[in-house]
Amino acid sequence: MPLPRDLRATLALPLLAAAACGGSSPAPVTVPAPVPVSAATRPVPAPPLPDIPLVDGPLAVKVQYPSPNQQITSRDSNFIFGSIGSGRATLSVNGVPARVYNNGAFMAYLPNPPASAPRYELVAARGADTARATLAVRFPVPAAAVPVQAAALTKPENQPTSRADTLAAIAGRIDSLRAQLGRNEPIGVVQLGQAGADTDVTIIGRPTPGGTYKWFFTPGTIVSLVSKENGFSRVRLDSGLDVYVADGDVNPVAEGTTVPRRTASNMKVRGSPHGEDVVIPMGARAPYFVEEGPRSIALTLYGVRGNTDIVNYAASDSMIRTVEWTQVAEDRARVTVNLRAAPFGYLVVWENNALVLKLRGRPAIGASRPLAGLTIAVDPGHPPIGATGPTGFYEGNATLQIGMRLKRILEERGATVVMTRTTDAPVALGDRPIMARRANVHAFVSIHLNALPDGINPFTYNGTGTYFFRTQSEPLARDVQRGMVARMGLPDLGVNYDNLAVVRGTWYPAVLCEGAFVIMPDQEAALRTPEFQERYASGVADGIENYFRALPSL
Repeated sequence: MPLPRDLRATLALPLLAAAACGGSSPAPVTVPAPVPVSAATRPVPAPPLPDIPLVDGPLAVKVQYPSPNQQITSRDSNFIFGSIGSGRATLSVNGVPARVYNNGAFMAYLPNPPASAPRYELVAARGADTARATLAVRFPVPAAAVPVQAAALTKPENQPTSRADTLAAIAGRIDSLRAQLGRNEPIGVVQLGQAGADTDVTIIGRPTPGGTYKWFFTPGTIVSLVSKENGFSRVRLDSGLDVYVADGDVNPVAEGTTVPRRTASNMKVRGSPHGEDVVIPMGARAPYFVEEGPRSIALTLYGVRGNTDIVNYAASDSMIRTVEWTQVAEDRARVTVNLRAAPFGYLVVWENNALVLKLRGRPAIGASRPLAGLTIAVDPGHPPIGATGPTGFYEGNATLQIGMRLKRILEERGATVVMTRTTDAPVALGDRPIMARRANVHAFVSIHLNALPDGINPFTYNGTGTYFFRTQSEPLARDVQRGMVARMGLPDLGVNYDNLAVVRGTWYPAVLCEGAFVIMPDQEAALRTPEFQERYASGVADGIENYFRALPSL
């Protein structure tokens, strides 16, 4: 389950179609006769979910979600799930029948209880036997309405104003507001992170305090400090852009330190053990932003003047076609590296007073065994935290079992596998991609199980989805998604861009799999079985293999 849940927007968006209208009738279209599909080529539908074994124990109502006194954030309806001990019993929640599955698990989606009585009343019944439970919940307290009083637009002597005077007063107030909301002058100079930090340490920049991750900086970068806001520092990258960095990543500098003047001088392309490097000397670390194109990587360099006269292409048979630069603003330059194929992997590091873009070459792929000789990182998601199903099956336990099966399958197909965890001990999110980068893996796949935010009907939205963040990872995400859907047979929720911690790595393509919904009783029950765990793992392995089979040699 990717975290945090409240930052996710996983619902499929409706497709919009536009019909063209013309002044005359369209020409008739000849529809070709359907081509028969042989039994050998016809897609084989995935088998259904495994049967849920009957459980008929003592009645005992246990709610897994929501927790007692939990705040419900949905507007009008929400789900509640857990177990009652018997698949032969019935259950009502606030008088609404809930679906009970063979193993006694239940799922209900019903209107929220009234704010005057914020609780769920659950009644399980089997013949004359009944069991009851009451679950109190909370709802957000609505913010008190604050009356807004318009300021009087009158002259000081309180005389009636003309229309021209009124418009002038409004314009003056707008100008005043613009000045108040304008860009403040810096109040000092700070350093982002610590110079000399590990290559895998990056400093995160955000568009708003506490907002989404957007920029990734090299530790030791010097910038102007504009203000402090709610645990974040507003820092200036150049005259046109301020971003927010967590206060813990901002360090003082020696008195008298100024933001360095940075000039990008003559560049060089050189060979490296894993591909090729683009070396951009500039004297001091600069904030930067990376954009991937279909056959390019562009570096936006903030607070930098370009002054490149020569680009030396030292590498022969290069994966790089050309390196170009442009001055897009007074203190902002952009370096574009044009490639002969789509990027496979890259890193941005600081070496010897130069920003270095390290481009990774594509691995050699065998036609008969595409995974032979490759190294794949398998990341069983969680702990810490994670979702739990109606009968208490914890996501982290399930993902480890699936991950170990995936390891075996990939090794049988010739790959070397790096596991981010092999025990129930928690592994920090940030450590997982670092393990993969240091092992020089060729792909990273994180195994998870899905859940929903409040207010979504789980009966109409559940299934299989795959997530990626970097453009280079999109083809792998599509292949893995196809593999999982074919093997597991759950609804296809598609491929999603999502800013998730474990798929932000750039040295390899990385995806996160949400193969099934652990909160759905039938899928939770299936996930407990070796059969369905094997289907999940096999689908992921199929996708990885298909991705590398189709990977161009360049």
